[in-house]
Amino acid sequence: MHRTHHEEKVLMESKSSNLVLAKCNSCGKLFMPPAYMCSGCGGKELDDVAATGEGNILSYTTIRVPPLGFVDQAPYEIGVIALPEKVNLTARIIAHAGREIRIGDGASFVEKDTTGAYWFKLSN
Repeated sequence: MHRTHHEEKVLMESKSSNLVLAKCNSCGKLFMPPAYMCSGCGGKELDDVAATGEGNILSYTTIRVPPLGFVDQAPYEIGVIALPEKVNLTARIIAHAGREIRIGDGASFVEKDTTGAYWFKLSN
């Protein structure tokens, strides 16, 4: 597996920002922002909390025929990351050169880019 130019750019320019979750003040449920009310209890008081930024690959696929606007990034991997906070999110996945992605592999948060896409890289 090789890295595309776009993936290399994301790794080089990453702001190393924290992964943030929304937490309901009423029931404590965690979920991915943005959110305006809790999907569990309907509570409207939500706070941002830091996530560990670590997770595991739950599912993934390689995009070989991308939608317009992403043609120059193909092929690329996208998958579902299971966080230890019991929240799943869809993210772009960056693999080490020559490393295949496997279900269950560890992944670390890199950034949330300006388009709102989450980026993770495989853990060592």
